[in-house]
Order: sequence, then structure tokens, then C-alpha cells
Amino acid sequence: MLLGMSRAIWLVPLLVATGCSTSGKQDKDTAPGNGPAPTAAVEHIDMGAPTVGATAGGAPGGAAPRGVVADDVRFHLHADEGTLTIDKASGKVGSELVSKISIKPASEFHVNTEFPVKLTLEPTDGLTFAKSEYTAGGMNKAVGDASQFTEKGLDFAVKATAAKPGTYEVKGTFKFAVCKDIQCFPKKQPITITIDAT
Repeated sequence: MLLGMSRAIWLVPLLVATGCSTSGKQDKDTAPGNGPAPTAAVEHIDMGAPTVGATAGGAPGGAAPRGVVADDVRFHLHADEGTLTIDKASGKVGSELVSKISIKPASEFHVNTEFPVKLTLEPTDGLTFAKSEYTAGGMNKAVGDASQFTEKGLDFAVKATAAKPGTYEVKGTFKFAVCKDIQCFPKKQPITITIDAT
């Protein structure tokens, strides 16, 4: 009887130790910063805006006012991934003024043509837009409203008409994705288009 209890006493810590070491290994392998960069998980990040109270880079503190969603720089296009160019539009009042917005991926990256690309413009006093929302991409890789839409680049031509002379700043949000090999990086970036009407 005593011998049986002695074996049981030794067996319990052994099982507990084995369970802990396996669990610890899993935690270490899945902890942020360990192992290779995420692949498929990155492609499925919710592109909805960060929740209220989030701050740029996810830093604590500085909560956004109630009902206002903070920008998150983690979803901006970084210099090593490519360039975002926004041309200034200028021309006469009453005529259609065009601003070209372009994504040019870096040499090791490409535009994800299956990602549902969306450029949304905020209403701006004194301006009338041909469209307030531009789309492209999706599972069918539709060109949509883009003037160029390939893995090598993405262009939208934003058209606006000014009611009176002045310099206007159009705010918007641009959602797209760039990929490197099998890793894709969804982006949600605020933009500002400058329009000069004379």
C-alpha cells in the first residue's frame, strides 16, 4: 500500500511538469515576436477602424472622443512597402479638377488585386465630387473605378468641381493591400487631397 502511494506521489508531479512544459512551449511559439512573421492571419485582419479609445500604434492613453474612431498607423503604407502619391488638382471654378492618387509597390511587393479596394471621400463645402466612393478589386479582380489596377500599381482619378475660388482640402480614407510573397498587408490610410480653384 505504501509503495503504491509512493509511486502515485511521484507520478502526479511528473504529469503536471509534462503538461506545463508542453503548454509553455506552445505559448512561447505563438507569442508575438517569436517565430516567422504571420501570413494568412495578416490577410484576415478586420479592416474596420480601431475601436473607440484606440490610439495611433495601439499605445495606451489619449482615448478618442466618444463616437470618434482613432487612426491606426500600423495600417499605413510604410516606405519599405511602396509609395502613395496624391497629386494636387488645380484649375478654373466650374470645371472638373482631377487629382491622381497612386500606389506604387516597392520592388519586392505587389498590389493585392483580390483585396476589396475602396477610396472614400468626405463631403467638402464648396466642392461637388463626380463620385465620393471609388472601388476596385475583390475576388473577381475587377478594375472598377481605377484608371490602372495591376499588381504593379493602382491609380484613381478623383474628380471634383469647385463652386467658388479657393484652396480646398479633401479628407478621405483609402483601403488597399500590398503583398510580399505569400504575406499580405491590409492598409487603411487617411488621405488629404489639395484642390486649388481660380
